[in-house]
Order: sequence, then structure tokens, then C-alpha cells
Amino acid sequence: MATGGDLGGYAVGANLFTADVFSLTDPAFAPTITASGTAWQGATVLQASVPSGTGSPVLICYTLQPAALPGQTYTMQMRVRNVTASTSLQVQPVVTWWAPGGGTFSPATGSTVTLTGSPTAAWTQITVTGTCPTNAAGIYLGVQTAASAAATCSVQVDGWQLEKGSTASAWVAPGVWYPMFQGYMERLPSTWNFNGTYGVVNPTAVDAFALLSQRQLSDPLTQEINSHSPRFLYRLDDPQGSIGASDATGNNPQAKLAVSKYGPGSLVFGTQITAANPATGTYTGSSGSVVTVDNPSPGTNIIAGATYLKLPSAGITGPADPTQWIRMLAFRYTGPTPTSAAYLWSCMDGQRAGGTPSGSNIYVYLDTSGLPHLWIQGPSGAGAINTFGGATNCVDGNWHLLIFGYNQTTQQILASQDGALAAFYGSIPSTYTPTGLISDSLGGFVDATNGGGTILNYKGDLSFAAEFSDWNGIAGGGSVGITNLYNAWKSSFTGESSDARYARILKYAGWTAATSVQAGLTTSMGPAAFGGQDAVSALQAVVDTENGSHYVDRSGSITFKARSNRYNALTPAYVFGENTGAGEYPYEDIALDYDPTRLANQITVTQQSTSGKFVAQDAVSIAQYFPRTLTRTVNSSSAAECQDAASYLLSRYKQPAVRVSSIKFHPSANPSLWPVLLGLELGTRVRVMRRPPAPAATIQIECFVEAIQWDMNDQAEAFCTLQCSPVDLTPYAIFSAWHTTLKTTIGSGVSSITVSNSADNTNPLATQLPAGTQIVLGQNTANQETVTISAVGATSTG
Repeated sequence: MATGGDLGGYAVGANLFTADVFSLTDPAFAPTITASGTAWQGATVLQASVPSGTGSPVLICYTLQPAALPGQTYTMQMRVRNVTASTSLQVQPVVTWWAPGGGTFSPATGSTVTLTGSPTAAWTQITVTGTCPTNAAGIYLGVQTAASAAATCSVQVDGWQLEKGSTASAWVAPGVWYPMFQGYMERLPSTWNFNGTYGVVNPTAVDAFALLSQRQLSDPLTQEINSHSPRFLYRLDDPQGSIGASDATGNNPQAKLAVSKYGPGSLVFGTQITAANPATGTYTGSSGSVVTVDNPSPGTNIIAGATYLKLPSAGITGPADPTQWIRMLAFRYTGPTPTSAAYLWSCMDGQRAGGTPSGSNIYVYLDTSGLPHLWIQGPSGAGAINTFGGATNCVDGNWHLLIFGYNQTTQQILASQDGALAAFYGSIPSTYTPTGLISDSLGGFVDATNGGGTILNYKGDLSFAAEFSDWNGIAGGGSVGITNLYNAWKSSFTGESSDARYARILKYAGWTAATSVQAGLTTSMGPAAFGGQDAVSALQAVVDTENGSHYVDRSGSITFKARSNRYNALTPAYVFGENTGAGEYPYEDIALDYDPTRLANQITVTQQSTSGKFVAQDAVSIAQYFPRTLTRTVNSSSAAECQDAASYLLSRYKQPAVRVSSIKFHPSANPSLWPVLLGLELGTRVRVMRRPPAPAATIQIECFVEAIQWDMNDQAEAFCTLQCSPVDLTPYAIFSAWHTTLKTTIGSGVSSITVSNSADNTNPLATQLPAGTQIVLGQNTANQETVTISAVGATSTG
């Protein structure tokens, strides 16, 4: 903000809302970084719009970022100008103080200046001085209107500076600011000493993981449903003997069982999930029980008794908004093929004509071919019957998922079976809107117009009845919501990558702040079995599978790194040692450790979805150090990847390696260390050098930063202590076709050639190209020729 955007890592065009720079006049609520060839300094400025008619005083560009010391006098300066031709605007600088609990103290304002608009307008310096009240809680400062705006104009800001004192000194570009910690205040214990005259507060702050550790997750299907803010969710997993179904959202009371005017049927809770085809016919998105309906004469046009779930007993009579809604239902039909129809869900108004309901209705039923249909009708009797997209014969004893709905605005009916996206019917007139509904019955056709008669009965299992108003989140944007609901229900998102799983858990945990999620190398995970876990444990399980890392970075962003992040870190970012002339950064103390606590030579990796065991062991290490076991559970769907995980862990831990227990730096005594240490992040590769007195050999340790600890006091002392783990003992290679260029031009018929270094400068050429290898000279040219190597002359590394 001080430089008008030249520093800070924000691109031209960036809105500065996330940088805590705001505007109460600009429609975007913040100024934007704008390129300018006539900036007061640098090449960019902050620009905010002031619409015509804007009153006074209204903040044009301001920030709440700086901390303020009560009783201290401050001076702020800014360079401002109006770049809109033929306009004029009066402005003034302002400093205002926040009061504890909200509100403000009287502001301090500077002189009013008039900005005459021109694309090449000169810059005007404005200044203001104010003293922070003794009981102030914060400060905000900037430039505001001093009179109403007669026309819309754009105000630019540059050369912004806040300083202690009562006068404005020469503007100086600030250095780079580094975040050290961003988190949440958890405790504020206070003590009062010296007869209660000296108060001290010792706050405890925690990062995002501390909050997420308190967030308990449900099964993936419930989490996915909840992400769309359902109106109700009847999981239908209530215990045996229940007389009603509970709404998992807590928005509605129990939906009670009801009996037909023609007598009871059967509806019982507590049935286990089964299917005609146990391998493919069930769903894994949620465990628990389901409800079984066994009403007489299923699928026939015979009046018969029935027991069903009466949603009006919970206050539900049709969709909350009949002009836009989506419902969902999982079912397994076990009756005979309907001779007429078998109704799963029925909803209607009170109109009747010709001995049948005649007004608004929403019906979901199976036809004589076993295909599911959605029938939506308005109060005038105008409506449509549509087959579900992706419809199959559901008289198969297996589970299916129906997602259906209506949107009057987009003129669409949605009817999707088993995640089908070809599920929309368009140009639906508004006369089809089902208004005036008075009944809502799950598990059969219930005629509300004759006092609760039943016909066209259903037989089978039901679960997960829900309603949503989130049309855009489910049916919009390529219908990703439909896909996610189906995948959550059917397979618990089996097959998604580790980074997608990590991001999904954050979403379900309600995390909407900053993240940095790197693409993972585990591309097919097993089922998301995080129901009952806290969010951090669920995230850690993904990290274990990926064999990556995760942490909350210095700016508070939750960060996920794939295993490739360390595989590909081949050179150190910094070298720590005493040879400052060679570019090494000095440290004060160091503690190294070399012991068997990180040894493992018998590795067992368990595949979570199958409980299969994958073993790797090393006989040499066992003979040297005795058996040392390591077990890990990974949730990869690939058996080969599970075996690779065991082999990797063995290579990593079968031999001891030196690690850096602590290495201490003193940046307050050596300021050149500040940008290095403040720029460090977990997982950074570094090299640590230690040169003991002769004749001891120099110690060189390649390692990754695993912990960063800062210790500072009010005497301006600062220390930074790192913990570092050794890099992998086994080097890695990149496999690719060997290629290079000719060192010198050659003629035809030669028996030897000289080539330049190839990409591999580690291995001698003779080890890369054995006799008998064929290579192509002049590839993809008119003179292309394939030759066979008979021998490679003496070569050396590099």
C-alpha cells in the first residue's frame, strides 16, 4: 500500500480487499492496483472509483492494518490525484481510532484539497496528525471525501506513509514484510501484580488445525448433502421399533408413520443394507440401517392398506418454494414388476375431479417396465411426465439414487437416476408449477383428496430422503453437484486423487479461508471413510497415503504438499555454515543426532479398503540392528502403490541418518539472516555445514526444515531455531530418451562422432550408452540416419 502496489506481490488489476486496503466509495469495496506511466513513484498506483452523488465524509481509500500505541502521536501522508477529465472533487486525509467493543473516537482530519480531474493531473500531498487515545483499540486511516461528488471520478493514491511524530518526514520505500504467524486467539489469561496495579495478559494463539481438530465429520454422503444446506434430511436409519423418522438437519420434527384409511401395511426401521448383487448393487457412502416398506399388492391398481411416512406431521407439505426445488431419494425395489405403477413419493393439493386428484402434484413412481418417472403438475391440471435420465429397469433388487426437481425461472425439470447428467427437460411453462400442495407422503401413493386412501403401493427399502433449494450448486455449473451427490452415495468418492480428497475434507469442515493444495501423486484413493473422525485426523490420513506433508503456513493458509515436493527438491535453497565468503549463512549453535529411533527394517503397509497387507524388509539391516517394525495404513485403491509405499519406507528408514535436532540463528545480531529465516517454510531443502578442527572431516548434511521456532523479547533480541530431517538416502533418477547435440559437424561415412553433454551429467557417457545401442543422427531432418554404437571412448562425470 505504501508504494501504490509496486511491492507486495499483487499483480496489476488486483483488488486489494485481501490486503486489508478498502474503499467505501468503490463498488468493489477496495481500490485496485493500476499501471501508470506518471505514478508518483514506481509504475503502479492504487485507484478507487467515487460515483456521482457520493456524500461526505466517505472513505475513498483506507486501511485498518497498522497497530497503534495509545498516547502516541502519528502523522500520515499520501499523494492523491483525480484522473477523470472535467471533474472536480474535494478530499481530506483522516485518522480515526476504534473504541473497544466497536464505535470510534473523534477523527483527526487534515486540510481539505480540491482535486481537479485530468488523465495527467499533478500529485497533491495531503497530511494529517493525530494522537491515539489511551483507551483506543485500533486505528484506521486514509483519504475521504470532503464534499459530495458532483460527477463520477477516479482517485489515485501513491506514496502512502504512517510514522510516529507530529510532522511528515521524507517518504521512504518500506522493506518487504513477512508474516510470522496468523491464527486465532484461544485464551487470554490475565494476572495483576503489585497490589493490582500492574496487569499482564499472556494470550495463547492457535492455528487453523486447532480449530479443525474440533470439527467432527459425518459420513461422506451426509457431508455432501449438508454442503448444499438441505431443508430436511431423513436418513431413515432410525432404530428398530421407531414410530417416526428423525430429520438429521434438526430443522424439522420427526416425520411420523401413518396408516391408510384402508388399513395398515408394513413399514419397519432397522434393516441392514443389502442388494441382489452384493458387489455392485449396494452403496458405500453411508453405513447404518434403512427402512423397509412391505405394503400389500405392490405395483397394482388395487385399493389396499398401507403404512407410510407422513411428512406433514413434521410440517412438510411439498417443497418450501414450489418454483425452485430439488429432492433426493435412495431406494431398492423388491416387489414384482408393476402391472400399473409403484409409487415411491407422492405429493398433491386438495383438488379432486372424476373420482381422482386433479390439481397440483409431484409423483415419483416405477412404471410397468421398472423405469422411474417424475410427474409434475400445476393447479390447473397442466403438467408433464418425464422418464428419469439414465433410467434402467429398477426391478432388480439393487439400490438406485434419484435426484429430481423443478426450476420455474430456467423452465427446467430435473430427473436424474444414478448420477446421469442427461437429466434435464426444458421449456417447461410456469403453469406446471405445483402450488397449493397439502400432503407429502413417502413410501406410497396417498390420496389426500379422499381422506388418505392408498393404491399403487410400494415394496422395498428406502433411505436418504432430502430436499434442497440449492439449484445452482446441484444442477448448475455442469451439474457437478449431481455427480458429487451420486459419487458420495455410491462409492464414497472412490477413485479421486489425494489432493481432491484433501480439498473435499476442508470443504466439509467448513474451511473457507486460504489454502494451497498441490496436485498429489496418489491419483486413485479408496473410499472416504472419515465418518466419526475429526477433520485434522481425516486430513492426516490423506497425507499418510500421499506420503506428503501438510501444515498451516506463516500467513495462515492450510498447505498440502505432494510427495513430489521433496522428490524434486534436488538442491538446497540455503546453505548454513561458517564460510560466509562462500555464501553460507552463519548459525550460533547446532545439535546433531544419529540414533536408532528412526530405524525400520520390517515394513507393513495396510490397504485401508481391503485390509490387505504389503510387506518389505531388509535382511542386512535386520542383521545389523535387529528387527525394527513400522506399520502404516494407506487409502490407495492401487495394490501396486501400496507395495511401492512399503518399499519406499524401507529404503527411507533401513539405515540411520544424521538429523539436525536444533540449529540456532541470531538474526537480531546478524540482520542479513532476516530475509532468509523469515522466508523459510516447512519442507524447504537446506544444507548444513559443520567444520570441526582438523583432522576431523567436514560434516555436510542435506535436510528438510521440519520445525521453525521463534523466540523474541522486549529487548529487541530475536532467535530462530530449526529442526531438520535428512533427505532420502536413495537418490532418484529421471527416465527419458537420451538426446544431445553433436559437438562438431560431421561428414558422411565417418566411424566416430563427438557429442556435447546430455541432460545426465552425473553418470559417465559410457554407462549411459552401452555397445549395441541405436541412436538417430539429424532426427526429423532430410539427412536423418540411424547408427549403432560399437563402443564409447573414455568419459568422466560431467
